[in-house]
Amino acid sequence: MLRHPSLLAAAALASLGSAAAPAVAARSAASGGTATFAQSVGAPPTYIFPLLDGANSGNNNLTYTVPLMWRPLYWFGHTNSIQPTINYRLSIGRPPSFTNGGRTVTIGLRRYRWSDGRPVTSRDVTFWINLIRANKADWCCYSPGDWIDRLVSARAPSADTVVLTFDRAYNRNWLIGNGLSQITPIPQSVWDRTSAPAPVGNYDETTHGAVAVYNFLNAQSNQRTTWDTNPLWQTVDGPWRLEPGSGFDATTGLMVLVPNPRYAGPDRPRLAKIEEIPFTSDAAEFDALISGQLDYGYLPFTDTALRQELLSRGFKVKPWLFWGFTFIEPNYANRQAGPILRQLYVRQAMQHLIDEPSYIRNVFKGYGWPTYGPVPVQPANPYASSFERSNPYLFSVADALALLRDHGWQITPGGVSACARPGGGARACGAGIARGAQLSFSLLYQSGVPSVTQEMEALQSSFSRVGLRLGLRQAPYSYLLSATGSCDPKTGANCSWQLASWGPPSITYVPVYYPTGGTIFGIGAPINTGHYASATADRLIAASHVQPGLAALTRYQDYIAAQLPDLWMPNSDYQISVISPHLRGVTAQDPTGHIYPETWSLVNS
Repeated sequence: MLRHPSLLAAAALASLGSAAAPAVAARSAASGGTATFAQSVGAPPTYIFPLLDGANSGNNNLTYTVPLMWRPLYWFGHTNSIQPTINYRLSIGRPPSFTNGGRTVTIGLRRYRWSDGRPVTSRDVTFWINLIRANKADWCCYSPGDWIDRLVSARAPSADTVVLTFDRAYNRNWLIGNGLSQITPIPQSVWDRTSAPAPVGNYDETTHGAVAVYNFLNAQSNQRTTWDTNPLWQTVDGPWRLEPGSGFDATTGLMVLVPNPRYAGPDRPRLAKIEEIPFTSDAAEFDALISGQLDYGYLPFTDTALRQELLSRGFKVKPWLFWGFTFIEPNYANRQAGPILRQLYVRQAMQHLIDEPSYIRNVFKGYGWPTYGPVPVQPANPYASSFERSNPYLFSVADALALLRDHGWQITPGGVSACARPGGGARACGAGIARGAQLSFSLLYQSGVPSVTQEMEALQSSFSRVGLRLGLRQAPYSYLLSATGSCDPKTGANCSWQLASWGPPSITYVPVYYPTGGTIFGIGAPINTGHYASATADRLIAASHVQPGLAALTRYQDYIAAQLPDLWMPNSDYQISVISPHLRGVTAQDPTGHIYPETWSLVNS
């Protein structure tokens, strides 16, 4: 018998009685102790090597795992504000210096150390760059013509200086926010090897050697059962490392981190340990939270009525915005659905059937904001254009019906509409669409999150009003990433999915923070899992990388907002965080999705 999550939560809250705070185990005062943090449902860590591919590019790896152990050259995000901007205090790199007409960038390094005592040097920076240059197609954030393709040379004239020279001057917001932000120093003195028994060398300095090193490290990263016993992953420069021997459970996804005693950056850990706890459902997470097994969890959107009760018992309830956007991705490479989905008028009709204000109000209980294009309208920022903010596709069943009828579809409300005028003419269904082809699609979406299920069911009902049948299928988040990321458009292999939703957020701008779209919509980009292809979009994206100011970014986002490479869905808050009264040090929640457990402490209350 299924238990409704909200009834389960209410019953558990009632069991707490009249106590002013949740029943939790005794805590140490001021420092030490173990703090617990809830992973997103069905999204345990899946990759540890700081060169992630598209299938492993979720926040489960990009924000909750890798940067806690290996710090990027430039850190974006703050502990005391919700602006997704650069934070030099937490960056290994000092502010970059531009010379040679803007083509050359000189970066000084702060004095960080690896956990084995060696200093972090410019050689560790060029090591990462060399691996990326030789294996860029395997990097989640690469698109052809990206910054790494424009890099002419990377030199290390001294241990604490890196000099990068590019083929021309670029928009500095883009170059820093989407290029230098990706660079992550990694321990060349430990990792530059082609097998476990092989000696460390300078293999990365040739393409062949860099490929061999990457293949070795990638294979080690994919052996999740050995993460906490493999000495490779114990060499870190961040504030945390996996607890040796018991730091990761590959079966459940439980991750346990302990302080790196040689961490040389600011905000050295106060806690003795942090545990990132996996969950398979919102109900299981909330059970753990209110029974005192979690210090930092979240309130499911289906249970927002319990907010005041939680506050009265000493919990902090804090909505968490994110720097990104949410969408349903069409698979243009699907042999059956692709020809239909490639028709702009079909996507426009679909968008007219997505009632974002209703979903925000009824599903997310007001904890959300709309998506009208690829640049977020929240948190407040200077990038979103007036066109995008205006909502080019208002909810309108009449407009959706008109678009489909005008292009030759026989409409069957509540059934399945079919193509009556095949062909490529102005009033026909479109090239590659046969007579009798049906407006019927399967939609794969994240399981274990009732609010997302409610949203998808509401969408299914809305689409049916014009005879557009939507078959819903749930799957864990990690499966969604791997299944959608493995489609080969040339052969059609692994391309059976037609529409996919990762739920909010679908994309967080991390480790690319300037909101242009090369890694998302660029032809051949690993994150472009739906294989959207537009020469115009690529041209506009390229211009936003070069031209100073925001005009080129505006032209890009207005085109994408109108062309609908994805179907825009509302952003809920990243989560409605619920923080135990025992946990201190959580101030502003970073919209890039990063967490800062090194600033946390536990106290008795």
